[in-house]
Amino acid sequence: MERWYKLNLSLGLMGVLTFIVSMLFFKKLPLFILPAMFGLGIAFKCIKNVYRGNAPRDKKLKRPDYNNKNKKK
Repeated sequence: MERWYKLNLSLGLMGVLTFIVSMLFFKKLPLFILPAMFGLGIAFKCIKNVYRGNAPRDKKLKRPDYNNKNKKK
């Protein structure tokens, strides 16, 4: 498996676990609906990325070379 695939699956599982744990404490404090919905949203987004095959770009951004000695002063 590729690295991004494993990362998305693990984040998706963590989102589902956050949802389940938050829903267990929901009866005592209704404010726990916020982390529950956050976990569900993360799980949905990660699973959608895996299903569609959205991989990150392979290109690395070039950093400008500030120490270039060929610059005109």
